[in-house]
Amino acid sequence: MGGPAAAPPPDLLLTRAAGAGRPRDGVPARAGWPVHASLLGAQAGFALFPIFGKLVLPVIPPLVLAAIRVCSAALLLEALRRISRGRELDRKDRPAVFLYALLGVSFNQLLFILGLSMTTAVHTTILTATIPVFTLGVAVLLGREKMAARGLAAVGLASAGVLVLLDVTGRPLANGSVRGDLLILANSLSYSFYLVLSRPILARYSAGTVVSRIFVYGAGPILLVAAPFVPRFSPAKVPAISWASVAAIVIFSTVLPYLCNSWALARTEASKVAFYVFLQPLIASVLAVIVLQERFAARTAVAAALIFAGLVVSVAGLPRKESVRG
Repeated sequence: MGGPAAAPPPDLLLTRAAGAGRPRDGVPARAGWPVHASLLGAQAGFALFPIFGKLVLPVIPPLVLAAIRVCSAALLLEALRRISRGRELDRKDRPAVFLYALLGVSFNQLLFILGLSMTTAVHTTILTATIPVFTLGVAVLLGREKMAARGLAAVGLASAGVLVLLDVTGRPLANGSVRGDLLILANSLSYSFYLVLSRPILARYSAGTVVSRIFVYGAGPILLVAAPFVPRFSPAKVPAISWASVAAIVIFSTVLPYLCNSWALARTEASKVAFYVFLQPLIASVLAVIVLQERFAARTAVAAALIFAGLVVSVAGLPRKESVRG
């Protein structure tokens, strides 16, 4: 997520969007152990970003880190697209994909990394679990889906969890952690709009083509925003361990998870991919407590339970048998 590169997120509603494509040669999707291993690897990669990010942010400014992550991932994904001889976008589709890049990469990454720099990794990973519920709400708002009782229940549960986590009565809005939480929510909402609006493109192009293009197009705006901070950034002062963490963010929390998710989407049902979304906040929260020594307070546990309940309700409505486009 940007997440999940973020992640990624990667995630449940990208699955829902890709699942709308035509069946591949009319063959029902099958999921063997390589598909499950790929999905597990993707979610583990996305879950690592808040941890690596927290380790890097003390020495690399948030906007500079966003620029490094997106530009490096864009170069790698574009190289892989060219090596695999992926199809280029038609000229008429490029303006729309630029909009998707703003929502899915530029705004998404800037809001996520700024939010992560202000709040905890635990809060970050729990709040990114709202993406599937937000996407359901956006789809209803834009007339892409009807709001059923399931949708109302999902949105209500997730909203209650967010309010509990924000604790606006106990923490003023000027509090840095509250502002960080709100930025993470804005990131989730931006990514949700991207997932809903990009659905037609995902039905006509391979995931590799779309992902490489949105990263290439999304890198420009991030570079413009980060440019004023670059002269004050001294790479020589960044220790080797932090550069290793940056490399891990680019490779293990961005490029590889996107590729694993895309590969799996072509070979299994959306409902199976949706199941693996639950692993991302679980893995990240455990690592945040162990690696970063963050506390998992009772209020956080209640908020997580409500948000995950909303996620369960939203996932429960996904079709059990569904082929996705390769």
